[in-house]
Amino acid sequence: MFQWRVILLAALAVLLIAAGLLVLILPDSVEGPPLYYFDEQHAVRALDLLGVVFLALGCALAWGGGILWQRRMYAS
Repeated sequence: MFQWRVILLAALAVLLIAAGLLVLILPDSVEGPPLYYFDEQHAVRALDLLGVVFLALGCALAWGGGILWQRRMYAS
């Protein structure tokens, strides 16, 4: 069955997860100001939080697409 909503949610989920991972691998010089220091070598920076938000949204969209697909497939 062709369900454009499920395909759209899956495609958006893949794009958001890829964008989140790309943001997380940026070097420290590009990531912006540090927001929280763990020690001299580790800190949470502004773009790290954006990457986590992208990953969370991507996971939520993937989960929603799976739920939508199951409801459509097993509907009576």
